[in-house]
Amino acid sequence: MSLVKNINSSVNFDSIELTHLVYERGDDGLMMSCKVKKNNKIYYTNIAVNFSQFNRIIDNLLQKGIDIYEVVSNKLFNTESIVAEIDLTKHTTETIEIDSYCLLRNVA
Repeated sequence: MSLVKNINSSVNFDSIELTHLVYERGDDGLMMSCKVKKNNKIYYTNIAVNFSQFNRIIDNLLQKGIDIYEVVSNKLFNTESIVAEIDLTKHTTETIEIDSYCLLRNVA
């Protein structure tokens, strides 16, 4: 198992698969645990995204026919827990894959 230390706009991945989401009450974004594929190697990393980026990810997934909005809302934001986590692999039968462009482009 390898680790990706930093993700920046100059890096292109073959795929980024979301596996877990973590939200800490009061934060201005989420932490995404991901399985990243680059040059036929698998890496595991955490990626912090703000809500604008996360909204773009949700939109990108909806365009692919994958709707995780309700489960994310219920499990992460409609809870009394200070820190909430969701294992996306337990809530959908589909692989939740996003592209680097969707994740990394600048927020207007």
